[in-house]
Amino acid sequence: MRLILIFSSLFLVQCTSPSIKNFPAVRTTAGSNLVLDKSGYLYDPLDTSCDGYPRVQVETMPGTCLGLVLPRERALDRATDKGFIKPRTIVQIPGTPNFLVVDMGGWSPKNGRLFLLKKSAKGPYEIQLLKAQLETPHGLALGPDKYFYIGERTQISKFQLNANLQPADWQLVIGNLVRKEGYMHPLSQFVFDPRNGDLYINSGSPSDHCVVQGTGAYKTCPEDSAQGNGAIYRIPAQLLKKVPPGGIKYFEVSALGLRNSMAMAVSDAGVLVQGENSRDFPELDEPYEEMNVIHLDQHRGFHYGWPYCYDFHATSPEWLFPENKDLPLHKQFTKPVDCNLKNPSTVGEYQAPWLLMPPHVAPLHMAYYKGSLFKDLFGGRLIVSWHGYQPAGQRLVAYSVDEKGLPLEQKSATSSTYNFNVAGACPVKKPFQPHGGMDRHGEYLEIISKWNEVKGVRPKGAPVGFTEAEDGSIWIVEDRESRTILRLARSQKANYKESCDSRADAVDPQVQLLAWRSIVRSQPALEQGYKEVVSEVIQKNCMGCHGNVQSNDIVQDRFSTLDFLVKNEWVVPKNLEHSKLYGSIARIEGYTPMPPADKPQFFGTAEGVRLNKIVEKWLNLLPANIESIHSRFTLKEKRNVRQVPGTQGKVCGQLLSGDIISIDPRANATVTKDGYTWYRVYLVPSHSRLFKDECRWPEDGVFYIAK
Repeated sequence: MRLILIFSSLFLVQCTSPSIKNFPAVRTTAGSNLVLDKSGYLYDPLDTSCDGYPRVQVETMPGTCLGLVLPRERALDRATDKGFIKPRTIVQIPGTPNFLVVDMGGWSPKNGRLFLLKKSAKGPYEIQLLKAQLETPHGLALGPDKYFYIGERTQISKFQLNANLQPADWQLVIGNLVRKEGYMHPLSQFVFDPRNGDLYINSGSPSDHCVVQGTGAYKTCPEDSAQGNGAIYRIPAQLLKKVPPGGIKYFEVSALGLRNSMAMAVSDAGVLVQGENSRDFPELDEPYEEMNVIHLDQHRGFHYGWPYCYDFHATSPEWLFPENKDLPLHKQFTKPVDCNLKNPSTVGEYQAPWLLMPPHVAPLHMAYYKGSLFKDLFGGRLIVSWHGYQPAGQRLVAYSVDEKGLPLEQKSATSSTYNFNVAGACPVKKPFQPHGGMDRHGEYLEIISKWNEVKGVRPKGAPVGFTEAEDGSIWIVEDRESRTILRLARSQKANYKESCDSRADAVDPQVQLLAWRSIVRSQPALEQGYKEVVSEVIQKNCMGCHGNVQSNDIVQDRFSTLDFLVKNEWVVPKNLEHSKLYGSIARIEGYTPMPPADKPQFFGTAEGVRLNKIVEKWLNLLPANIESIHSRFTLKEKRNVRQVPGTQGKVCGQLLSGDIISIDPRANATVTKDGYTWYRVYLVPSHSRLFKDECRWPEDGVFYIAK
């Protein structure tokens, strides 16, 4: 006799999923008036619980809270109708409650802006445009000569503010910085030596891993050997005291082999700590970001690895020389930089990182905290913003340092872990296991964590620059879609903390990819649209610069490109603004234009219009609720896994009682056959409950189990 089980009580127990109702309401002083800002933050505009500002629901360390100073909706100069596009850095104007904010303006030429962030007559902060038509500006700092310095694509300038807080005495400091067309890392960041006023400037690498053209018979990377590429260079303070009309023509190279030094800080003892934005491997777990140390009074001119070495002692896989192209490169590579060198002594020799940060965290700013407000929490530590869109990023962290400002090493690196965001659940801990081995580790404190996206509650964090205000609070700029100004303050009442009692509601990222495959595969229009996007857009325009634009998380097949697009957030159903693929092609403000400037361009052409329409049509066809077609359940009794619904379907494996599985919970996705209701269950090719070689794995991982 067949026994049809009652779904909710005997067969499966559903795990909880996050929603707005699971998050505590914002405490306010005037009732609850929650609004969802265009940035993605849910907050109460009347709330003042975070030291006078509305608290956002982002977890910060105990005793602190994160307040929303300027939401995206208000980031607009009403007089000029100019607003934030890609805000990057912020500095307080001494002796005032006002700040300067640099907005790089996306990647369009002459679209950068300098804003004044000022207290309005009614209380809230507002922005006022001070200067427009800047060329992709980023760096901003108050120099020892009391001038504000600003870094554009090919130059650094300085200026003062007059009594009306308008720019005055604008001077070119240095021009003609090495930034050829198509340069991958054109942003100018800089830092001053607090001891003597010397200026240290980042010059990013032209590409991700060195684009070698022609025969490929190079003994060294041409991009690396050209002076000024992938380096940090110095302008002595005495040259800054009287800048000639055409700018300074002289600089010294202080460090080589640095892909992109966006985060830099100089300690009072003369140690420059650099946060390296490492290679763009497609793996989520590689490569690690680096923290490098340059002793400014000695050892200048060492080579820090790019593009030959990464992590501590790993060798870049694609850098092949004619004489060793058929050899296992990671074992044979010794020139022109020996990645295994442990004690460099000569200019040009390889200097391994001081420490490694987690993979793909994208450090974009760092500074030593010197204020008193947080002295008991992280006073004197090195603060770093982790901008990265990958799961280890979206944090503000603090490293303990010694008397010279060097981040402290941990005695044993074998047990070192980092937090990895998981959709719908608490972060998981992953061990530090970098390619090339683990030399040393430095422990860090998470000041702001759990900044991953929760729809309807908060966006994925995008911290770029920050500054320590005169009262000791930390003001943070977010770019990407958020485009906000936030403030970290002291609070014992408004601290936000999420419950982390269970991981039962976690979303398996592999199952998420399978759900996308299933949706696209099940609807002819979606599958045809996907084929067009791959053949007409991806294969013709994206291959090479972005590798093969495929992910190996599931299996290498015709949907591997879809896996890549989903995993790297290139596509968002029915949301063109948030889809990187569309935004880059259509040149939506804030997105990196694709293809890069040194490639044939189609923007503004008939071909560009055609490609935009292909991507737009497919994105608008995709259902907006793909996440709803997979839910996690705990199995109450064992069940056979079948290739098709029905008792005659081939048995491909067996699930056991207590297994946590992901099924399609939609009623219209079930099939009634042979007296049972059959549910779709998602299983990856290597799932331990599948019988090896018994059934051909379906492209979307969908099998069937009986209710």
